Amino acid sequence: METELTVIEARDLIRSSEDHNLQLLDVRTKVVFENESLPGFINIPVNELSRRVDQLDGKKRTLLICKDGSQSVQALKLLESCGFSGQVIRGGLDDWKRIIQTPLNK
Repeated sequence: METELTVIEARDLIRSSEDHNLQLLDVRTKVVFENESLPGFINIPVNELSRRVDQLDGKKRTLLICKDGSQSVQALKLLESCGFSGQVIRGGLDDWKRIIQTPLNK
């Protein structure tokens, strides 16, 4: 499994995931997340992830998003060291807003 997905691939995977075997994780700060986020994503900031990893389901595939993808890469490394499998949404919310242009929760 690739460690990164494009925003188009991520959107299509989320739409087609009827088995609900995905968990969607936004690793930006709480304030930024509350200001603007994608539907269905939960928020655990990257700097809190190591102490809150027990809030995630290790059996589910995790898709990670941040502003531009950089924090998601860091978060994925931490999750993989804890036995999780996941993928980073390349380009993060910046690319999502530019390419997908779907409404965000505000």
